[in-house]
Amino acid sequence: MIGGKVRSKAGHLEKGEKINILKFASIFGANASGKSNLIASMEFSQKVILNDIPIDMFNKYCRINDENRVKPSSFEFEIKIGKKYYAYGFDIIVSERSIVEEWFYEIGPNSTESEIFVRDIRKKEIRFGKSFDERSHFTLQTYADSMESNDTLLFLTEMNRNKEDLYVKMPSLLPLKEVYRWFDEVLVINHPNKPISRFSYFMDEKRMDETNKIISSLGLGIRRCQIVEENVDELKKYFPQRFIEHVIKDMETKIFSEKNKNDKTPRAGVGVMLREGHNFFLLKVDSHLNKPTVQKIQFEHENEGIWFELYEESDGTRRMLDLIELIYATSSGSKKVYVIDEIDRSLHPQLTYRFIESYLNLVDKGELQLIVTTHEAHILDLNLLRRDEIWFIDKNHFGESSLYSLEQYSERFDKKIDKAYLDGRYGGVPLFDEIFPMRVEVE
Repeated sequence: MIGGKVRSKAGHLEKGEKINILKFASIFGANASGKSNLIASMEFSQKVILNDIPIDMFNKYCRINDENRVKPSSFEFEIKIGKKYYAYGFDIIVSERSIVEEWFYEIGPNSTESEIFVRDIRKKEIRFGKSFDERSHFTLQTYADSMESNDTLLFLTEMNRNKEDLYVKMPSLLPLKEVYRWFDEVLVINHPNKPISRFSYFMDEKRMDETNKIISSLGLGIRRCQIVEENVDELKKYFPQRFIEHVIKDMETKIFSEKNKNDKTPRAGVGVMLREGHNFFLLKVDSHLNKPTVQKIQFEHENEGIWFELYEESDGTRRMLDLIELIYATSSGSKKVYVIDEIDRSLHPQLTYRFIESYLNLVDKGELQLIVTTHEAHILDLNLLRRDEIWFIDKNHFGESSLYSLEQYSERFDKKIDKAYLDGRYGGVPLFDEIFPMRVEVE
């Protein structure tokens, strides 16, 4: 996501004193080229950081070579938070569910690195940077000693388990909290047929005019939508009663906690999106802990007064309603990083193009980033994208995937990138053999 030498479309960049960062990247490749594996690896590392190593990971190492079973896999993220840049990563032997090393650096001018901490679990060693005072260093060392031989838990994870008061007392430790929070609240990873986020911007009556304006402009055949109240019992058709009770109790606990912590109630209460198949609901508990309310959304098409449920809409419409969340995020000044696998799933090529065009026209208002995988060649258009926003992933005969940018080809601005891509100039396209011969029409 570091900007290249391209001078056009400067609004696609967040310009900084040290580097310029892209707000969009598209990754193209054939089926089974490694696009989804790239997204899966990011999601895996996020889960390890926020929770622990998934229990079903024994067989998830790169099995193209049996030697990889005992080799560590490396995961590293370079992150900008505020005006600072960090590198955080870890090595793990996936088949053994065993963390080997962990490191955290602040990246300074000219790519210099300052240690925050470096942990070698095999040697049972951890060292901390010089920026910590004696008290902070002692605290860090105490927690490190308590998990000296623990190879199933990251130190960053441990330092974010019920330690809010610690960061108030010792502000020098805040980078550990901020980077953890980036994985928890900023990084959003999405797969096909799943909602973009846990919340819904357009399930807000105050946004209905804006939502209707966006939806009616997308050519979905929808004139407008409305939010309607539903009985809580309606949820029992789709979710177990114990689950519903648990969610409500969890929201009530959160409200009660905020009242005690801040001596004030939340603005309007707490809400959570519940999604099952092609239905979703907004379950809310207000700040006074009254009876929970349930809302759902309905759609009016060309026939005025006839309303349809979400499950009655097409796959493409439901997908676009998910993606509208990103349009709202751009206008709200969000600083999230969205990673979406197969953004073009169920969408017409022109609708995919239109959505990305809309995103790029709005994204200069915030620090939002969007990374997508796609097969949609129509967006390979230098009138739409910069060269450094276009990436390809290809797999060699050993089954190893490589990722590379269009920028290395230095194509002319008027080059037909989509045709050149489909012709195989940049790789990342299917290679058919005699079983599935390509038929060429000759005029």
